[in-house]
Amino acid sequence: MSSDLANNDFKELVRSRTDLVALVGESVALTPSRGGAEFKCLCPFHDDHTPSLVVYPDRQSFRCWACSTGGDCFTWVQEFDKVEFREALETLAKRAGLEMPTYAGRRQENAVAKTDVLDVLAWAENEFHQCLLNSQMAAPAREYLKERGFTAETIAKFKLGFAPNDGQWLIARGRGKFPHEPMETARLIKKSDEGNGYYQFFRNRVLFPIRNDKGRCVSFGGRVLPQFAQPGVGKYINGLESDVYSKSNLLFAFDAAREGIRKTGTAVIVEGYTDALISHQFDVTNVVGVCGTALTQAHVDRLKRFAPRIVLMFDGDEAGQNAAEKALANYLSENIDLRVLVLPDDQDPDEFLFAHGAEEFRRQIHNAAEAWDFKLQTEVNRHGLESIDARHRVLTSMLELLAKVPKLRGSVKEDVILNRLASRTLLSEQVVRQRLAEARSSRPEGSKGALPNHNVAAAGTPHRGPETTARTMSAPSEGLGHKSHRVDSAPANRSLCFLDRSLSKGDLMECELLEIIFTDPATLDEIRREIGDEDFYNEQTRAVLQVCFDLLDHDETPTFDRIIAVIEDAALKRLIVWIDEQARKKEISAKLKDNLTVFNGASAPSYLAQTLEPIRFRRAEQQHQRNTGRLAQQPDARAGLNSNAKALLEQATAFHQKRAAKATLP
Repeated sequence: MSSDLANNDFKELVRSRTDLVALVGESVALTPSRGGAEFKCLCPFHDDHTPSLVVYPDRQSFRCWACSTGGDCFTWVQEFDKVEFREALETLAKRAGLEMPTYAGRRQENAVAKTDVLDVLAWAENEFHQCLLNSQMAAPAREYLKERGFTAETIAKFKLGFAPNDGQWLIARGRGKFPHEPMETARLIKKSDEGNGYYQFFRNRVLFPIRNDKGRCVSFGGRVLPQFAQPGVGKYINGLESDVYSKSNLLFAFDAAREGIRKTGTAVIVEGYTDALISHQFDVTNVVGVCGTALTQAHVDRLKRFAPRIVLMFDGDEAGQNAAEKALANYLSENIDLRVLVLPDDQDPDEFLFAHGAEEFRRQIHNAAEAWDFKLQTEVNRHGLESIDARHRVLTSMLELLAKVPKLRGSVKEDVILNRLASRTLLSEQVVRQRLAEARSSRPEGSKGALPNHNVAAAGTPHRGPETTARTMSAPSEGLGHKSHRVDSAPANRSLCFLDRSLSKGDLMECELLEIIFTDPATLDEIRREIGDEDFYNEQTRAVLQVCFDLLDHDETPTFDRIIAVIEDAALKRLIVWIDEQARKKEISAKLKDNLTVFNGASAPSYLAQTLEPIRFRRAEQQHQRNTGRLAQQPDARAGLNSNAKALLEQATAFHQKRAAKATLP
C-alpha cells in the first residue's frame, strides 16, 4: 500500500471516529430540528443574528445558508481554528485518541505546527501544576491560594500551577523532551537579550492556565505573590500572544462555563481569573473572565451564540465604572440583552460570594440593570435631576452615547430608550429625538461609531482576501492517493468561491449534473460516455468531476462521503455540500426514477438525458464557433472548396439543423 493511500485510510478512520454534531457543539450551541435530522446554530463565520448554520448528522456535513461556509469535520476545524488540513487532521486524531502515522505527510522544515505548540503547553501546564502541589518552592503559593479561599478541588479541576523563581527551571525539565523552538513559539521561554541563551517567561508566580474552547491550554495568567510584589510592577502578567493564543478572542474559563451559559441563557463576564474561578467554585458556572484585555467584539460574538443575555460585572471602583461605560458604546446596539452589574459596597465578585453566598450572587445577576439604564442611573447619580442644568447634563451625556452607536438608528431598541429617557428627564420625546439628531450630525467626520482599539475580528471569521481558483494538480502515480485537489492563488476575476456571486447558466448546468452523480453514482458510467471533464468550464466543478472520474478509475464508487473524503480543499468541500443539499432539496432521487427514455440506444432516466443535453449542445456550439473561424481562413471559394472546407461546411450545416430542432422544442 502506498503511503498516500494509507494516509487516506487514516483520514477515513479519523472521520469515522468524529461525530460532527459533538464537534460543532463544543464551540457553538446547537438546537435540534426536524426531529434531530438537522441541528442549527448561529454561524461563527459571519455576523449571524438568526441560526443560519445547519449540521446534517446523516451526511456528517455542515453548511451556513447565509455565508455558504460548509464541509466536513476537517473543514470545521480548518475554518474555526484557522489551520491547514494537516493540523486539522492532527487535532481530530488526538481528539479521537488516535496516533498520527509517520507517513501522514511531512511538515515544512523549521516550521512548528500548532499541535506541537499545544503539546508543549499541555506538558508545561502539568509541570507547573505538579510544582504547585508538591514542591517546597511552592509553599508560599499554596498558602496564598488557601488565603484566597481556593479549595483543593478547584486547584485540581483548573490545574492551577506555580512557576519557580528560576529562569532555567522549565528549560531544564524539558531538556530531552522538547526542543527550544516549540517552547519559544508557545511563549514559555524567551531569547535572552545577552548572548544566545533562553530564559523562562513566568517566574515566581501562581499560574492560571488559559484554555481554548476545546479545553486545551494555550497560555497562562501569572499572579505575583504579595510578599514579592514590587512597586511599579503589575500584580498580574498575561501570556504573550502566539499562534494558538489571542487574548482578544479567548475568554478565561469559557470551556468550563459553556454548558452553564447555555443552560441559564446568561453569560457573566468578570474582570479577573480569581473572580471567575471562585464563581465556579460556588457552582455559578456561567461566568467567564477577560484575559488581561478590554472586552472585544470577538468576545461578545462568541458569547451571544450561546446565550441571549450578557451581564458585564465590573469592579465597583472608578476603573470598573469607566470600563463598564466604555463597553456600552461598543455593544449597546448588539442583538443581545446587555446588562451591567456593580455589586453592593463596591465588592469584587469573589468577596461578595464569600460574604453572601451563591444564591444572593445569582439574584444580583438576575436583577442586573439593562446597559443603557445603568448608564442613565450613573449620570443621574452624578448630576441629579433636580435642576434644569442637571437634566441637561444627563440628557447630553446619554445622547453622546447613543450618537456613537450608528446601528441603533431607527431600531425598536432606540425607540424604547428615547421614550424612557424623555420620561426620566421630564422632556418631550420629540425634543429628545431632535437633540439626538443634532448630536449625530455634529459628530466629527469619520467617527461613525468606530472606537479606538475596537477589535472586530471575531474568532473563526474567515479571511476575505483575494479570491482564488481551484486547480487539480496531479503527480504521476499508481494510486488515487497520489492525486491531490488543492487551491492556488489567482486573480479576483477567477473566483474560487463562485457561490458568493450569481451563478451563470453554465455553472448551474454543471452543478445539476453533479447533483445527479451525488444522488446516484451509478449514472457516472453513462455520463462519462457522453462528456469529459473538459466539458466543464468552471474550474471548481471540473475539479469535482475529475475526482469522480478518478474514483471510478480506481474501482471506487463516487459517493458523496467518498468524494468529500478525497478532497482536502475547504472551498471545494463547501461547494460539494451545497450541491448535495440542492440535490436533496430538488428530490433528484425521485426525478431519476420518474421516467425512462432511450438514450444512445439504451434505457436511461429522462432527467439524466435532459441534464446532459445542454452540456452536449454547448460543446457543439463551441465546436461550431471554432469551425466558423477555420472557414474564414480557407482560400477564396471561387478557387473551389477543398475537402477540409467541405467537411467544415457539413459540420456547420449539421449544427444549424440541430439548433433549429432545439428551438422548436416546447
